[in-house]
Amino acid sequence: RENVLKNLEDKAFDKPICEALLNQKFFNGIGNYLRAEILYRLKIPPFEKARTVLEALKDQEQARRKKNPSLTLSKKLKLMRENPDLLELCHTVPMEVIAAEKKLLDPDHSDNYAAFKNWLQCYLVPGMSSLRDRNGRTVWFQGEPGPMAPK
Repeated sequence: RENVLKNLEDKAFDKPICEALLNQKFFNGIGNYLRAEILYRLKIPPFEKARTVLEALKDQEQARRKKNPSLTLSKKLKLMRENPDLLELCHTVPMEVIAAEKKLLDPDHSDNYAAFKNWLQCYLVPGMSSLRDRNGRTVWFQGEPGPMAPK
């Protein structure tokens, strides 16, 4: 969280959020299906400028601190769990997969792929839209793609 918010001037954030999320320097472990699931849950268009999305988080965080400077760590964590933002979901969504790993990824369970497909809300889901980003990776989403969408 700190690494992203303190480096918002980095050129990596001049790109669409869907491309920035694959930058392992800032979003270690986030891959194609995770970025689709994270953006879908927050209804963020994949081709919105990354800096625009992330600066809004920084502004929200500063406003929250000013509004309630005495919040304890446990209350802050509770608020984040109840209203997760993009950076929080970059942690919790992969953790869902890890927590369910036995059920989702165990080759001894023949229904593991079915369980994984049922977990997916956006990636490879019928009825979702898809476009290729500038790296040639398919981005799955619902709604408008955003202002930086390829032509």
